[in-house]
Formats: sequence, structure tokens, C-alpha cells
Amino acid sequence: MEKQRDMQIFDGDEFALALQAGMSFGKPTPAGKTARAARIAQKGKPGKLGAVGKRIQEAIARTVTPTKKSRPSDMVVVVLRNENPLVRKTVHDIMERVPSIVEARQQQLTEDKIDALVSVYMPSPPDTDTTQLLLDSNARARARFFEAWPCLTSKQVAEAAGHGSKNQSMTTSRWKGSGKIFSVRYNGVEYFPAFQFQDGQPLETISRVLRLLGERKSGWQTAFWFTSPNGWLNGRKPAECLNDADAVVGAATEEAEPIVG
Repeated sequence: MEKQRDMQIFDGDEFALALQAGMSFGKPTPAGKTARAARIAQKGKPGKLGAVGKRIQEAIARTVTPTKKSRPSDMVVVVLRNENPLVRKTVHDIMERVPSIVEARQQQLTEDKIDALVSVYMPSPPDTDTTQLLLDSNARARARFFEAWPCLTSKQVAEAAGHGSKNQSMTTSRWKGSGKIFSVRYNGVEYFPAFQFQDGQPLETISRVLRLLGERKSGWQTAFWFTSPNGWLNGRKPAECLNDADAVVGAATEEAEPIVG
């Protein structure tokens, strides 16, 4: 008797074929054989979808993105059978986070939790010593940042702005959501570099820079950009010349330009 696997992974087309096979009337088909039938396409023999299979395929396509551009073959379906709810929840949580983790990896972020998890799933994990060196260097750079540049908590920002709301994170959440300020996280706490503010209000220069760099850089990458010597500013640090808004925005524009060649 063939041993059945507790977890099987399909693309959307394969899953439609598997469901079609499982819904066929007549003698029940063992799960293992159903899965193999769904993977015929991998051997150069395309599986054939009937009317039911095509309806299933269309439903799968609409599950994630309800548009005509959605294709089941672009999707991954994980089917897990396990009596342990903790195992099911863990797999669910991991799968839910994989896209953002891989995207962050592709952007060469060096957050320790991202690297730790991605290294498990990447076919060729980075050299351990090199990775640790990068993490240590990143940690030291963050510690030096706090020594050199004052930072505020959400409560302190709200107090400086004169906002008396009971929800003291409301001010920073609103400003950050509208692209007026950015934050960094350290030891599980969110901080806001103080150079972003003047008289308790966000500087307009910050929002102009974030429109150029906000989607290209993480919070820490943005902080390091503002506090590092910049060739477009004659070696000055952007955070030290925020009153020269056009110059700082010009430097951000150059930073945002794609590298050609």
C-alpha cells in the first residue's frame, strides 16, 4: 500500500486537476494517485480539464485576485493534513509571510529575523560567517545611530506636537501613514529620529524625500541615508542641512535614479 504524504504542494492548474479527479464519480481514487495524475503536466503530458475542472480553475483564479489577469498557474496551493493544531498554525503563518520575506531578501535587507527564516528556505544559504559579520556590523551601526542622533517615542512626538489624545500613537501613525515621517525599530520599540521635526511638526523636506525614497528603502536604510555624508551635498549629511530643502531633495532624486550600466 502506498504511503500517503501529510503535505502536498500544487500550482493552481494542478490543484484544479486534483479536485476534478477527486470529484469524479465511480470508484474512489487514492490520494497519492490523484496527486500523481495532477502532476502529469510536469512530464510533458498536459492534463485535461473537463467542464467541472475548468469551473474549479476559474474559481481558484478569483480566490486571490478577482480579475481576468489572474492565472491559476501563478499560484501555489498547499494541502496539509495534521492533527496537531500548532503544526497547522505554524505552517499557515510561515506560508503567509513567505512572499514578503522573499521580497525583502531580494531587496538585500539585513534584518536578522528575515535572514534567519529565509536561510532555511533558500536553496543556497549565505555563508554563515559572512552573514553574522553583516548582522554584527548592522547592529553596531544602529547602536551608533542612537548615540549620535536623538530619537523620540510616539508619546514624546505627541507631547511635542501638543496633542492630548489618550491614544498617544495616533499622531505618529497618522503622520507616518501620510508619508510625512519615518521610523526605525530597535529592541522591539518604534522610534522617530528627532531631526524630522521642527516646533513639534514634521518638516516638509522629509515628506519630499520620502516620496522619492520611501518605497525603495526600509526605515533603517532611510535613517542611514539621512545621516551619512552625501557627495551630492559636498560631503554634508542630509539631516544636517534640512533647511536647504532643494539641495536635499536633489540629492534624494539622484539616489532614486536607477543605475545604468
